[in-house]
Amino acid sequence: MEEGKTRIWQTQIPERAPLMAWLISCVLLTFWNLSRGLDLWAGYNFGGAIMALLAIFILWSGRAHIPALPLWIGYSATMLHFVGGSLGAADSGPGPFCFDGMQPGEWLCADGVNGMYHVHPWWDKLVHGMNSTAIAIAWSLGWRRMSEHNGWQLSPRVVAFTAFSLSVAIGVAYEVYEFFGKTFFQTIDQGGYVNTASDLVSDMLGAGLGVLFAHFYDPLNKTSNQSGQLPLPTQLRLTNNGSIPLMVAGAVLSLDFLLLEGGVVNADYDLIGQVMLVSLIVSGLMVARGLFQNNRLAKIEALEATEMSS
Repeated sequence: MEEGKTRIWQTQIPERAPLMAWLISCVLLTFWNLSRGLDLWAGYNFGGAIMALLAIFILWSGRAHIPALPLWIGYSATMLHFVGGSLGAADSGPGPFCFDGMQPGEWLCADGVNGMYHVHPWWDKLVHGMNSTAIAIAWSLGWRRMSEHNGWQLSPRVVAFTAFSLSVAIGVAYEVYEFFGKTFFQTIDQGGYVNTASDLVSDMLGAGLGVLFAHFYDPLNKTSNQSGQLPLPTQLRLTNNGSIPLMVAGAVLSLDFLLLEGGVVNADYDLIGQVMLVSLIVSGLMVARGLFQNNRLAKIEALEATEMSS
């Protein structure tokens, strides 16, 4: 090969390899599940392919300078979910890797439409924790780069807190989605109070691990201006307004599960769902209040500028 030329798979942009692996894996899993009649997970994997295309659109140029390792962690977390569910069967019978009389739960042998989720109760916790870790890493890297690009000078503590809060909030919001599906539409079998509370614990632990990893691994944390002397930007304040109520709810419910065995909510699924739903409503109201205040302040500043010019 001539010097100065590179092959198509060789690139100085590290983001591209894990992004392409994500897209190709989801596409292959989509067609594999369709061929077996496992339409549920074919749909999930198709959604994963769309998400991969969106990530490629955002990160392909390499301008965000995202290291490859965090993206591979995100890819691994995504595949735990998609591959684990895809190991099931459309007819609730044995999956494709149940050979020679193997029983569900042995190696890759699984049954039911949800595969590993059906045969291993810990699989759901592992996926929740890994996904929360990946989300926290992504937000940590994202906020640091937005700070660098916009000159916000966000301190490491602010970045870590915001990424952690937002990651936990996403986990709580997902549990609210499951609560709605189970309570109002009977479409999601989420497993009751213990399942939901333990999911929240996994989300909290995963988010904490992700924030710690990003704090010590991200090279921009060592070179960027992070004095924290400037006022917090509007984008970050609104994000915290929306995420903190959900994070607090997730933390309280997790501690209640771990320390009091659900004593605060009487280990009742409907009650824990209502608490999370209220926290989501409070988050929405706080964001709306922040937007209203910003709009009002902008009008006052515009009026003052007009008066000064006249």
